[in-house]
Amino acid sequence: MGKGEITYPLRVAIHRTGLSAERLRAWELRYGAVEPVRTPGGSRRYRESDLERLSLLRAGVDRGRRIGELVRLDTPALRAYLKTASGAADAVADFSEILEPLARLEADVVLDRLAGEQAGRGSLEFAQDFVLPLLAEVGRRWEQGELSVAAEHLASNLLSSMLGESLREAKPAEPGAAIVFATPSGERHALGLFVAALTAAHAGAEPIFLGAEVPEDDLVESVLRSRASVLALGLVTIDSEAAAEVLRRLRARLPGRIEIWIGGPGMPRCAPIPGVERVANLDQLASRVALTRLAADRQAS
Repeated sequence: MGKGEITYPLRVAIHRTGLSAERLRAWELRYGAVEPVRTPGGSRRYRESDLERLSLLRAGVDRGRRIGELVRLDTPALRAYLKTASGAADAVADFSEILEPLARLEADVVLDRLAGEQAGRGSLEFAQDFVLPLLAEVGRRWEQGELSVAAEHLASNLLSSMLGESLREAKPAEPGAAIVFATPSGERHALGLFVAALTAAHAGAEPIFLGAEVPEDDLVESVLRSRASVLALGLVTIDSEAAAEVLRRLRARLPGRIEIWIGGPGMPRCAPIPGVERVANLDQLASRVALTRLAADRQAS
């Protein structure tokens, strides 16, 4: 570092680059994206050149390129790439690197490439920004006959394992509100629920993940035994009338202090039900978790 060169703390680096602390640390440790200055106390400080490089790397990843490929480029080469690259074409090519071996049922290859994406992005951004659009593409190709049922199941099993491990590792710094995550009987899709639970964990909640097709009696018992403050249910393909009936019964059986949240692609088809809150997206989920935690802290103080 040159004499008098200005450096910035981690919080400024996060704000300037738009990267999460988790993702920034992963890029530094695994890929050597930048080498921040260390203070005598061990804190990381970032040069202006570090912030520019990190911003360029993020822009490249947002266009669908792998972080492992991008870090091989110096900063001028990154600038040149971003001026000429087609983001949409790169994103399709990146998914193809996973979808092509998936179609051949090459589980080890698929898992290795998914793990690379997760390491480069961090667990939360991998789940939100990569897994969800990947699932949509897998579903589209399955519907068009381009992927077999076996390939679709393989993708689901691999991603469930990865997201489950991420969820187990996502512990809030301080105990937060317990939220039970599940899908009701008749709803077998739970991958999006993993992403929701991981989002809640990073927002400070303690998710209790029950998974798919949990019977009504077990949902009630689980919520009461765990002393959860929220029951969060994912809806994807379940019949809307069947879902509404289950939700009405759950609302009647659970104490009013326990909130019921619903979300997922099937939520808009479900008629509004008094006492059942609709969560439209992951940002709204994170905000609701924060409010729930704030309310719990106020009650405890």
